[in-house]
Amino acid sequence: MAGGCSGVVRSTDDDPAAAPTSSAPGVAESFDSRFTGTEAFCTADTGDHQPEEVEPGITADSVVLTNVRLRLEDLVEVGFAEDVGDTADQVETFVRIVNEECGGINGRLIELNTVEVAVPGFGATDPQVEAQQVCTQIAKDQHALGAFSFTGVGNPLAGCLTGPNDVIYVTTYDLGAQDFDAADGMLFSVNHSPADILTYAARELAGELEGRPIGVVYTDTEPNPQVVQEGLVAELERLGLDVARVDAIGCDAGNCTDGLIESVQGMRADGVEVVFPLLDTITMPTYLGEMVTQGFQPGDVEFVNTSFQAQDSELVTGKIVQFAGEAAAALYNGATIVSGSRAGEHRLDDFVPDPFVEMCNSVYAEYSDVIDAPYDLLDDADNLRASNVASSCSGIRLFARAIEAAGANPTRQDVAAVLAGFGDFDHGESLPASFGPGKPTGPDAIVIERFHYPCPAEFGSASPHCIVPETDFLPLPADD
Repeated sequence: MAGGCSGVVRSTDDDPAAAPTSSAPGVAESFDSRFTGTEAFCTADTGDHQPEEVEPGITADSVVLTNVRLRLEDLVEVGFAEDVGDTADQVETFVRIVNEECGGINGRLIELNTVEVAVPGFGATDPQVEAQQVCTQIAKDQHALGAFSFTGVGNPLAGCLTGPNDVIYVTTYDLGAQDFDAADGMLFSVNHSPADILTYAARELAGELEGRPIGVVYTDTEPNPQVVQEGLVAELERLGLDVARVDAIGCDAGNCTDGLIESVQGMRADGVEVVFPLLDTITMPTYLGEMVTQGFQPGDVEFVNTSFQAQDSELVTGKIVQFAGEAAAALYNGATIVSGSRAGEHRLDDFVPDPFVEMCNSVYAEYSDVIDAPYDLLDDADNLRASNVASSCSGIRLFARAIEAAGANPTRQDVAAVLAGFGDFDHGESLPASFGPGKPTGPDAIVIERFHYPCPAEFGSASPHCIVPETDFLPLPADD
């Protein structure tokens, strides 16, 4: 282990002034805890606890949590993911810090399990079958109080764990209102829901869209039709904007081309000036390439996109350049992207590292068995890894705070109730975030980003990085 910033400070029982400081700028964590602040990961617990067994998964000695880890390395090998570090070690390290340095939680240690899930299409088992098997393992075999995925595993696993099996599930996966409604208060996402981010985009950009014919195109895989109609189209119409065309591209076995050519023709014929291309990683370059083929030139239309379908990801948008070529990238140049992330901010001249991200990376380097120095936040590759470390750091502290605040001998419903009224918390993306009644999604802000071509950063041999943030964090647009 490397030396560096200590992951733990002495107990505040000895010196109240030793309590950790407040969290990142704009984020004031909402209740006192040993697991808050940016000076250290935690404050050591010196209390005399006498915990009792409550139920399977919450014994007198331990609370059971499960890390659901997507095998991202499968995607890295084929160029559809980037190296974000050892995701298993990141979680294991922060859990070890809780147990060995922080003194556990109310006299209990975290018993951590790790379950690996294949990327859909890369595993030998049907994804629906695998989800049921993993759900049974976590809920029935491990008796987990809670499970989490900081690598983006969502449904169908989330739907099985929560409502039917009373397992708390926290994920970075984008989830919709119907998912939360069916989860009986046991489901939380640290990202914007797809429908929400589309609604926020319509509200934030309404002034710029006024009087301009708008085209919307999406793929027809579920739940996209409902998400796009309820999240974007209905809101654009409610705002009195001119929705001139809405197209659904048909998909067959993951190949989404049915109606694509006709959609591009229709955008031209209907005089569309602004296009929302709400498309996946493969279909997006295909669609832009078809626009080029049909004679669209830079400036003929403007593009607006969001984090829906991960179109705020530098990896995903870089595929436009890689797969569709320079002409398509030039056509997309200047696209407005509404997101919850300030991707690419480390390339700005006035970049100031977030104190929470810095603390998490220093502590991780100190206690990890895999790395011996903090990641360089100014380096493209290291910045991605540092962000993923901060996500794991944030998630483990989230659980630790909730379990501790739920009392000496909490049930899983007690812990879920704390999370449901949690208030503000430090987010791994430096984003102002909170959970509250009726708000199981974390983000409390949006960011306006811009796609630039030529791209400001070449990264590796395949995917250039083309996104730069244009604003700081903005408040969520209100329903006026």
